Amino acid sequence: MAHQTRVTFARPWWSGIFLPLAFLLSFAIAAGVGLYSLASLRAVLVQERGADLARTAARAADTLDRVLFERFGDIQIFANDRILFEGNADEKTQRLLQYKKLYWYYSWIGVTDATGRIVAATNLFAGPDTGGTREGGLGLNRRDWFEIVRQTGQVHLSEAQLSPESEGIMAVGLSAPIYGPQGDFRGVVTSRVPIEKLRTILEQEGKLQHGEEAQNWLVLDRQGAVIIEKNQVKGMDSSLSEMELLDARRAAEDRDKSSFVEELSQRRQIPVVTGYARTRGYRNFSGFNWTVLVRLDRERAYAPINQLIWTVGGVGLLLVTPLAGFGMWASWNLVREQRDLVRAQQSLEESIAELARSNADLQQFAYVASHDLQEPLRMVASYTQLLARRYKGKLDSDADEFIEYAVGGAIRMQRLINDLLTYSRVTAQDKVFERVDCNGFLEEALSNLRIAVEENGAVVTHDPLPTVMADGGQLVQLFQNLIGNAIKFRGKDPPQVYVSAERRTGEWLFSVRDNGIGVDPQYAERIFVIFQRLHNREEYPGTGIGLALCKKIVERHGGRIWVASQTGQGATFHFTLPIVGQSRHDS
Repeated sequence: MAHQTRVTFARPWWSGIFLPLAFLLSFAIAAGVGLYSLASLRAVLVQERGADLARTAARAADTLDRVLFERFGDIQIFANDRILFEGNADEKTQRLLQYKKLYWYYSWIGVTDATGRIVAATNLFAGPDTGGTREGGLGLNRRDWFEIVRQTGQVHLSEAQLSPESEGIMAVGLSAPIYGPQGDFRGVVTSRVPIEKLRTILEQEGKLQHGEEAQNWLVLDRQGAVIIEKNQVKGMDSSLSEMELLDARRAAEDRDKSSFVEELSQRRQIPVVTGYARTRGYRNFSGFNWTVLVRLDRERAYAPINQLIWTVGGVGLLLVTPLAGFGMWASWNLVREQRDLVRAQQSLEESIAELARSNADLQQFAYVASHDLQEPLRMVASYTQLLARRYKGKLDSDADEFIEYAVGGAIRMQRLINDLLTYSRVTAQDKVFERVDCNGFLEEALSNLRIAVEENGAVVTHDPLPTVMADGGQLVQLFQNLIGNAIKFRGKDPPQVYVSAERRTGEWLFSVRDNGIGVDPQYAERIFVIFQRLHNREEYPGTGIGLALCKKIVERHGGRIWVASQTGQGATFHFTLPIVGQSRHDS
């Protein structure tokens, strides 16, 4: 009798102190590294959030440049219009009105003569520098923009300011010289674009990533004064605007790149994050050198980041704390865990023994199913068939029908028991895989199906098949079930079945293709489940185990099986077998 010795551990006296301290120190280090990682992550996310604001500002600035560049092109087109330097006042006025209607950005367009006198305009006005009236509006003195255009001969851009031509609203001006056919100076065409016309552009381009609305956006001129903002305050003068935007202006001094800055909103007295970018012009259009600011309250801007950081930190704390506590607890219970390990090993051995007994009982059940259960079933089938032969036509029609039902049920039960027995023995067999030639086993399967092939006029062809490591008997079952299904589920034409094999990386891919009724793709997985049928027994007899048996055989060999099909277009069943211990020349 074997003697068993219980293993015990002599735990050092210092282990009860050192190990908890080591776990505590490890926890502190992990917590420190975690906090540092969270801080680094937050810095990265904050940078990305600010970069999003900066990108939004740059996008809005680029769109402003493009729209104003188009107006820059418009004024040059106006200057080359023959009517504006050869027509009379009425013709010029009508043409200007047409331009204003066609280009909706403009609030006012006017034409001067060579002396600076406005001779035609979309609407007359009383200028503050003339003291004139609407009737005397054509007698305005020259403006600065007129002198500049006349002297330079180039398009002049007037900064945003209150425009008397546009009824006192904030507008920018574009002016271009008009020359006659001989190059003689004939006057200036000038236009006004209200800043409010740009609000729609800024509202559209001022949206952040994923369509989030900015808290506020602003546009500053080259001196830093606000010319338009999203949350416009009625009656706010320019000095208040400059005071509030002092920090943003300081940040925007580096005008060669877009960026962001954290600052304090002086008007609202709360921290904000501001992305900024400047307009840079477009092609030969120098632009107005404006600065675009896009703002979010810092609390709102960083709320998703802080929520993420708290979530990650909380989850990390929930994960690390129990682990640290478990480590400290485990350091004081090593001996008990050793005893638990021994008991677990004993329990495992008992479970293995119980599993062996269970397998033996399963084998016994298979024997009973194949012998003891089938014997009385054969007797039932035999006697019901005897009754059918002896008393058919002697009893009433109901009796004949009942006997037929009994005979059919007994036969189906015999088939079901045989198929279940075959299915249960797939993985219970102890036969070792060996190198087998698939061609021979395919021929054996076709020999078993000879009657079905002849009765249905089926044609089965195949390519040369490889040599694989497999259970030959189960390969016969596999080919026989797949080809038998192809014949059973035939279409109107005689069945045509083609078997092929293709070598792939680490496996052989077998295919069994037919021209039958096909399978609806939604049932492509269901047909491999045991007892699952897509047709009634009267139309297509069977137990619903065949394809489940194929799947179990393929999986026992380490492969997989599936079907590719469309209803009414035939089906191709694919299965794989691994390449084990074969050279590339084996086939």
